Amino acid sequence: MVFRESAAKFMAHAHTTVNATSRLYLAGERRYNYTTPKSFLEQISLYMKLLKAKASELSGRIERLENGLAKLRSTAAQVAELKQKLALQEVELQQKNEAADKLIAIVGVETEKVQKEKALADEEETKVAVIAEEVLKKQRECEADLVKAEPALLAAQEALNTLNKANLTELKSFGSPPGAVTNVTAAVMVLLAPSGKVPKDRSWKAAKIVMAKVDAFLDSLINYDKENIHPEVTKAIQPYLKDSEFEPEFVRSKSAAAAGLCAWVINIIKFYEVFCDVEPKRKALAQANAELAAAQDKLSGIKRKVASLEEQLAKLTADFEQATSEKLKCQQEADATNAIIALANRLVGGLASENVRWADSVANLKHQGETLPGDVLLVTAFISYVGCFTKSFRQDLLH
Repeated sequence: MVFRESAAKFMAHAHTTVNATSRLYLAGERRYNYTTPKSFLEQISLYMKLLKAKASELSGRIERLENGLAKLRSTAAQVAELKQKLALQEVELQQKNEAADKLIAIVGVETEKVQKEKALADEEETKVAVIAEEVLKKQRECEADLVKAEPALLAAQEALNTLNKANLTELKSFGSPPGAVTNVTAAVMVLLAPSGKVPKDRSWKAAKIVMAKVDAFLDSLINYDKENIHPEVTKAIQPYLKDSEFEPEFVRSKSAAAAGLCAWVINIIKFYEVFCDVEPKRKALAQANAELAAAQDKLSGIKRKVASLEEQLAKLTADFEQATSEKLKCQQEADATNAIIALANRLVGGLASENVRWADSVANLKHQGETLPGDVLLVTAFISYVGCFTKSFRQDLLH
């Protein structure tokens, strides 16, 4: 309000001063300068327009500079925040590095364990293959030898098939049979001796007692334990087998039943002899099978352990890969933060001198804002009134 009053007084003073100077100008230079109320109004209009334009221009420059200063301050504050963030990221990165290092050490140990167990498994598998091959070989040998015993066993069975209640009853009915027949019945009594206790009395009378119950007698022949003949029995049977008349076809002419019994005795002993030859191999096969089963059990145990270790290793490897991924992500975040800080520092550092200059410029512009009304007042007065005067008159008016 005070300024408007001062401006109004200055405008009035300028108008009256120009009028006075115009008279001097006419007297000295013989030239006219006309001032009218319109000139006064034009000065007011020009002043308002120019003051508004200059004030707007000055305000815009101040705003741009202050925005720049605010941006610099904001950037500096952001750098401080980013440094705090980076410090936290570096701590986290260190923790993740340590966790990953621990995991890789554990993975290394577990990998070594798996490799050792796999080596053991491979070694054991080789052993199992060797034992299995040996078992197969022994099994084939046993089977081949047992095949040799089959004809004797079949012949003994066929001999039994020739026996029946009728012909055995007929045999028993003999009062005094030929020696070839009594030799056969005596040989049968030797084979049927319990626990190897060969009877001394192997006479025809004793033989008839053994054959008294035909069904029981046949059953004892059919279910004879042909794989477990006592050594005393095999020893006692030899003289009969060596007898030239101890031959089924020869005996058949005397008695069909006796011929069947003769064939049975001969083939049972043949079977037992082959069986005795095979028995050591059967035992060796059983031992080899036991060793194979033990080795396979051991191999299965090792394989289960390997599978368990591999499962554990796979889990640890997955954990390590995840930890490595998290570590890399954290490293990338820290690197990105560091890069932003570096850029911001370069920006702030590069504009440090501008910061001072911009602050000074703002102060100067604000000072100009304070003097702007008066400066514009002088300019508009000069434009409105002083244009037609000579230099000396203009200088007098300015002063």
